[in-house]
Amino acid sequence: MAYSCTDFVDDVLNDMVIRSWIKPEQYGPDDPQAQCDAVVAAIADADVSLRLAADAKQFNAELLDAVETLTGIAEQYGALALANVVYLQAAILKGGLIELTRDEAENFAFVRDLPSGGRWWQSVKLIE
Repeated sequence: MAYSCTDFVDDVLNDMVIRSWIKPEQYGPDDPQAQCDAVVAAIADADVSLRLAADAKQFNAELLDAVETLTGIAEQYGALALANVVYLQAAILKGGLIELTRDEAENFAFVRDLPSGGRWWQSVKLIE
């Protein structure tokens, strides 16, 4: 028996459901448009997640090139700066922000000196 387009669609949908990328409630079995919309939305979400993961990886690489070791950050700038590095990487990965007071930001300014420091600093929000 030949593998049909319907078999292909069913396999793709089933695999995406198993991976929790889509939910069966998003589409009906006889609704190709809804099936397509669910898959395209999942692909778009994956694309954003992959970009954010690549950004977090680049941040980590730039950071380690600049400081050599994470313990070096704690030794030079303090444990709070090291913690904020971890929080910043998580924020970059999630597309979010970390909040720093002005004093914390001054002690964390070494991030701005990284090759993409301006980009990473966009994930920092100053609070009073």
